[in-house]
Amino acid sequence: MLVRKNWREHLPWIVVIVAGSVLFAVLYLARVGQGSWESRPSGSNGVLFICGLLGGGICLFEFFLWPRKMWMRTWRIGRVKVWMRAHIWLGLFAVPLLLIHSGFYFNNLEATLLFALFLIVIASGVWGLIVQQFVPQKMLDDVPAETIFSQIDHLANLMIEDAERLVIATCGVSAAEQAEPARAVVSAREEEALLDEAIAGQHFTVGAVRTFGGMQGKVLQSQPAYEYVPNSEALRDFFNGSLADYLKRGRKSGSDLVVPSRAKSRFDELRVALPSAQRAVDAMENLAEQRRQFDRQARLHFWLHNWLWVHLPLSVALIVLMFVHIFMTLRWWWPS
Repeated sequence: MLVRKNWREHLPWIVVIVAGSVLFAVLYLARVGQGSWESRPSGSNGVLFICGLLGGGICLFEFFLWPRKMWMRTWRIGRVKVWMRAHIWLGLFAVPLLLIHSGFYFNNLEATLLFALFLIVIASGVWGLIVQQFVPQKMLDDVPAETIFSQIDHLANLMIEDAERLVIATCGVSAAEQAEPARAVVSAREEEALLDEAIAGQHFTVGAVRTFGGMQGKVLQSQPAYEYVPNSEALRDFFNGSLADYLKRGRKSGSDLVVPSRAKSRFDELRVALPSAQRAVDAMENLAEQRRQFDRQARLHFWLHNWLWVHLPLSVALIVLMFVHIFMTLRWWWPS
């Protein structure tokens, strides 16, 4: 929910909650002004009680956004954008309401824990709102090869297959007794078929990150199969020794390909050692860059969603403790 780009849609909500907060603050001060500060009213009296009812009702409404997203999408109970705007601003409105409801008494352990938990839930929600204002745009700017987050591991395996086919086409078929590949993607028979395709000049596709005008993104690039390059075993060794593991595990591999400057040096060394295999080295470098972008996406995805690990479970705890608070209050009003 972007606020900074759609602030006109949020302006009426802001005006209402500011006006409401000022109104209840004035009513509270007027109520307190009738006596001394020491004898100020409790949460079960007058305007404080009304604030408690409104604040508790808002908390329940805020909580129902979760089932609204998870299980009630087909019910079409209002537009999602309206729910989100209400969730943001009514949640903030609950802060002054429940603060007034407390009467600034914090000598009750149960009520104090409830209010502290409420503030943590609000703070985590505000943090999530701030993160959502900036991280999606940063992801668009820094990760032109962005993909579905849950598919990153699958796409990493596909990139390894791309790279292995490229190595087979460029270096030829390796004898199993000479070197065992870092990851056996295709069988020996498939390797021979791929090499025959390369010799026949057929086409295959390799993923690539490209810029077209003002747009960036990942494209499938169809190009002729790479020509066989004699004495290019250095390319196979690089794939088996470094690239395959990096494409598979990314930052977790501990590879120096994680750092763009070091990766460039490694690929430049390959270009110098294999001047006839420039295209193959360029394609490998592009695959490594895509893997780096997937790692960046994973980091940004973490920051975009990690606040929910605090916000959601504590929201459930808040609702439970709120009903405990109501039960304890009713017991105090009507003792057995």
